Amino acid sequence: MSKNIEQQSDLVQDYRNTIGLFATGVTVLIIEHEGDVRCMTANAVSSLSLEPIQLLVCPSKKAAFSEFVKEGAHFSVNILGIHQEDVSNHFAGAKIDLEEIPYEQLFSDASSAPRLKDCIASFSCKINKQYDGGDHWIVVGEVEELYKNDADIEPLLFFGGKYHYPAKIEDEHIQPAGDPYQ
Repeated sequence: MSKNIEQQSDLVQDYRNTIGLFATGVTVLIIEHEGDVRCMTANAVSSLSLEPIQLLVCPSKKAAFSEFVKEGAHFSVNILGIHQEDVSNHFAGAKIDLEEIPYEQLFSDASSAPRLKDCIASFSCKINKQYDGGDHWIVVGEVEELYKNDADIEPLLFFGGKYHYPAKIEDEHIQPAGDPYQ
């Protein structure tokens, strides 16, 4: 291997290790086309705009999910709770035995895209734009429907290549000084 390629490989690994220090929530993206469903675990999800209400998702171009990514398609973003680590692993490609769970128990029908049952929250979106982002797509989704679980569920978090669970000490939670959307 030439030094330049080796340096690039080292930089890629260093980047992965460093960006992994940015704690994120864990989601499952679901897209359906003519009855065929594709799901993937993702943490490259971000709020984009309030007017119109939009969010970003960045699926790998190699992901089965990306086969159906096109403007006008509908997808959902499902925020996972700590009880859904196996679901996250399953849709991330880990060998977890969820095949025996019936579709009706794992998914709930929404008007435009299926969503996971028992997730913390879900956003049903229509793809407005799709941009090239190297080995990933940058997908802008306009939020059309919201779901929020009424149960008090803690989020599943990802940091440093591992799942983490929030320590719930209410007295230590500090409110932000201002609204980040203003």
